[in-house]
Amino acid sequence: MLSPFLAVKSDHPPALCNGMRVHRPSIPKQKPIYSWMTHRWLQKFIRDEGIDVLHVHGLRPLEATKNLAAPVVFTNHTSGFLKRIKKGPAEHRKLAKRLSHVSHVLAPSQELVDATLTVGYHGPVTFISNGVDTERFTPGQATFRDEWGAQDDEVVILLARRLVEKNGVTVFAEALSRLAETDLKFRAVFAGDGAEREAVTQILSRNKAIDSSVFLGNVLNENMPAIYRSADLSVLPSFMEATSITGLESMACGLPLVGTKVGGIPVLIDDENTGVLVEPGDPEGLAKAIHRLADDATLRRGMGDRARQRAADLFSWDRIANETVAIYQQCSELRATA
Repeated sequence: MLSPFLAVKSDHPPALCNGMRVHRPSIPKQKPIYSWMTHRWLQKFIRDEGIDVLHVHGLRPLEATKNLAAPVVFTNHTSGFLKRIKKGPAEHRKLAKRLSHVSHVLAPSQELVDATLTVGYHGPVTFISNGVDTERFTPGQATFRDEWGAQDDEVVILLARRLVEKNGVTVFAEALSRLAETDLKFRAVFAGDGAEREAVTQILSRNKAIDSSVFLGNVLNENMPAIYRSADLSVLPSFMEATSITGLESMACGLPLVGTKVGGIPVLIDDENTGVLVEPGDPEGLAKAIHRLADDATLRRGMGDRARQRAADLFSWDRIANETVAIYQQCSELRATA
């Protein structure tokens, strides 16, 4: 029987978290000590606990999982992997070697599936989306609009992202600057922070779009449902993206999405039904799509209702968990018959 464990690094003793026993071994971060000690700890952990499958997230710990007594499932969900493969064949060979012992790779976008195969990994690769808690993220009463200074006739446009280059945040700022030149009344809310914040504020200041913008900084995830409920639409202007967590949370809270045609975003957005897809790096196209939804409350609410249903039907954690467990079972059965 597959038993749920979560192993992360800290000095705390084992604890219970969401029904899982959490083990936090104290392991130095410096390599090669990190890899050696992680490998030794995992050897003992697998032997003592009777682990059937080891599921790894992130390339850094992956090399520590070679030659263990349990099959390894690896979730490839970082934009860093996409950046690495652009370096060419030498980097491809390094990545293929790092993945050579993995029994099954999971990826939350077709782009990452293709990237995994591109480097020369010869095992099975399966697209499994990220998921969302559709019982926690739900439509509800707006509670932050007054705090944000949003008037009754203003549309609240939400960007819930880290303010970093790959998320297209300066393109979003350029789009808002264009909207500021129209008669649209809006309040743009930035939930997140990052290295591009200064560049964003500079762009917004050129057309006084800064006057219609609110920067919340980093927001605890426990507070995000109320943030989504206080918005009218959510924007994903990314250059790189898997099946976006903030996109899924927005949908579950009944928000229509405006997103770019990259990575896993087209998997989330049913174009013209639950939101609108635009080309990446196109502030004019992004501004027009946002304006269209912001200017039509009926269209916006209809798309939001359908987005909520799509999240519940296709992306609930129950569904995603069942798809993942099916992969675990395959790996465990193959190991048993080998």
